[in-house]
This record gives sequence, structure tokens and C-alpha cells, in this order.
Amino acid sequence: MPPDPHAAGRAQRRLTAQYVAARALAESATLAEAAPHVLQAMCEALDWDHGALWSVDTGAGVMRCVHTWHLPAVSLPEFEDVSRRTALARGIGLRGRVWASGEPAWVPDVVADPNFPRAAIAKREGLHGAFALPILTNHRVVGVMEFFSREIREPDKDLLRMLTQVGSHIGQFMERKRGEEELERFFTLSLDLLCLAGFDGYFKRLNPAWERVLGYTTEELLARPYLDFVHPDDRNPTTTEANKAREGGTVLTFENRYIAKDGTVRWLEWNAVPLPSEQTIYCAARDITERKQAKETIARY
Repeated sequence: MPPDPHAAGRAQRRLTAQYVAARALAESATLAEAAPHVLQAMCEALDWDHGALWSVDTGAGVMRCVHTWHLPAVSLPEFEDVSRRTALARGIGLRGRVWASGEPAWVPDVVADPNFPRAAIAKREGLHGAFALPILTNHRVVGVMEFFSREIREPDKDLLRMLTQVGSHIGQFMERKRGEEELERFFTLSLDLLCLAGFDGYFKRLNPAWERVLGYTTEELLARPYLDFVHPDDRNPTTTEANKAREGGTVLTFENRYIAKDGTVRWLEWNAVPLPSEQTIYCAARDITERKQAKETIARY
């Protein structure tokens, strides 16, 4: 069999699609922000006319369309309108089949497919070939991406394998963002004083508990070296602990005093973990002022 003269071009376009999709995910804060770029990259690089992202609504037990994209020369008003207004159950339609199986699926011609509710509209607007791939997190389908062509297209196993990887990357992106959101929620709601302190002697990030305990605004705390807020008698011991962290020590535990904005003294109990590769110390402090005062009261009697 003679070599396919178009094979190299197809391979290059597929690599380009993967690269653009990965870059869109890397540069986006949310899937909603990344989705239009990913759909556009897939359609333009792989010669598909229309793409859509569907999200599983687990509470309602249906899948809903959240984003669509089509080539500028393509007009699909009815198809896109029905897609956005329709919520389909598991197993129904191309995307419902992918949701049920967790596997990519290819339909050479949706117009002739008995399990494609939008077949009549697809016929009127000239859509035929289609494929869809699952977006998985923890082996659970959370969404589906589907693509359509005006041509009848036979299954392309190599393309399906490549796009399955794209779906996997999107799932990993969603899982990572979910983890970041949970960490952010913990960071914000924690009653302990959490911070990232740089090796340069300045706070890099603080949670709201700092304002509550010390009375300074976050902006005030970030603008000055953290030693400025430490009790003068505790600055040398605090510097010693910071130097241990810079040397790559393990978990550090110590106590020191901070001066609040109103002049009162607050005792803090610290646990700190250095991360030399980031020139940063991850710290958690607990306000133990009342405990210290109680001990002093007991000692006097």
C-alpha cells in the first residue's frame, strides 16, 4: 500500500490540537474559561465544524450543554438552540451513550442513527459525522465533549485515542481545580493563622484570621517585614527559627509574641514547614494568649 501523502499533515494538526488544548487549560482559571478555546482548537485543527461541551447534573440525573463553538462559515441556529435547551438522560443520544459507557463513541452519520434525538435538525442543517469523548474525574463521567462534521466520516481510531487523552487532561484539570478550591476554602475559613512567608522576611500570603487576631489589615501586614510585628524580645529567637527553615530543616515548632495594632501582646504557637525550592515557609500559628495568661494566674497563687 502506498504511503498516505496526507498522513504527516494530519499528525501535525493533531499535535497542534493537543498543544492548544493543553495551553488553554494551563492558562485558564476555570473550565468555563478554557472550554471555548479547547473546542475551537479541536474543530480548527481536526476539520470538525461544530463542538459542544456537556456537563453532568448529578442532582437532576441529566446532562446539559454549557458551551458550543462552530466554524465562522457554519450556521447552526436550530441545532445549537435545541442543544442548549435540552437536557438528556443517561444513555440517550451520542453524549448520553458516552456518559453511560465512560468510553468515546463515533457515529459515521447521526442522521441515520436511531438513538440521536436531534437527527431531524442535524439533517436540516447539514450535520452528519460525529464523535464524543468522556471527561472523567476519579473514573466518573462528569462531562462529555462532542464534535460534528458536515461530512459522513468513518471512525478514526488514532484520532479517538488522541482525543481520549484530551478528555483525560480536562478531567485532571477539573480535579486539580476542585482541590485548589477546597484548599482555598480551608485557608479562608480556618480559625488558625495561616501564612506563606518568604525567605526574604516578608509575608507572601495570609488568611483572614490574621486581621482578626492582630487588628492590622492584610495590606499592612504584607507591606512590612514580619519581624516588625514580632515582640522585640522575640525577634532574635524568631530569626533563628527562620534561619533553620532556610537551611532546609523539617517541621519547626516554636512560640513567640506578636504586638497587635492596639498595642496588646498575643502569644502564638507555630508549626512551620520550609519549602526551599519555592523560597517559602508554610506556617500555621495558633493564638495561645489565653492559655498563657491562665498559666500565669495559676503560678501567682
